Amino acid sequence: MFNVGIDNAIIRNNPIQKVSKLREDNHKIRYLTKAEESRLFNEIEREYEVLDKYTKKTKIVQPYLYLKPIIITALHTGMRRGEILNLKWSNIDFAQGFIELLETKSGKSRKIPISASLHQVLKNIKHTSEYVFVNPLTNEPYKDLKKSFHTVLEKAGIKNFRFHDLRHTVATRLVEKGIDLTVVQEILGHSKITTTQRYAHPVPQRKLDAIDVLNNYSS
Repeated sequence: MFNVGIDNAIIRNNPIQKVSKLREDNHKIRYLTKAEESRLFNEIEREYEVLDKYTKKTKIVQPYLYLKPIIITALHTGMRRGEILNLKWSNIDFAQGFIELLETKSGKSRKIPISASLHQVLKNIKHTSEYVFVNPLTNEPYKDLKKSFHTVLEKAGIKNFRFHDLRHTVATRLVEKGIDLTVVQEILGHSKITTTQRYAHPVPQRKLDAIDVLNNYSS
């Protein structure tokens, strides 16, 4: 358009002529391996012996256990952190077996099927608020998980990992099992398939399988 403007003597110069072309974000996608997942949940479920300041007796606590249903929800739905923390009971249809998100980043509502494991986890949560994941000390939804999440990651020896990488994990696992990218796109709520392709990169074994097809192809 700027070049047309120059040709028609509307403007003299193209203001974006020297701007470098935008490049695709090719940073390495980080996802949770099964071994890392096992270590993560082990730390979340770990019991600690502490001294009760009132009774002066020791007691067993699990300070990070509240993270378990939140992380299970992330790994079974691919939902964003904000979508999980703001999840309300009214968004969950246990009879039909899906979660309906009305306020999303893309602006479009989406329905996510509830797995059998997630169904059991959600059923075991007490209804103390309109929100699903509630801080028992405030009876308000959790605002941030950064400190506790990073603590269990460190204890589990998991490096360079963010809560958002759980979405990468979901996409990678779905693609690894051959789920169509358009289905992955709908579950994750991406407005463009190109975004899904960036998240759900081909895993090495899938590439080897593809080359084997060529190797064994006969006309």
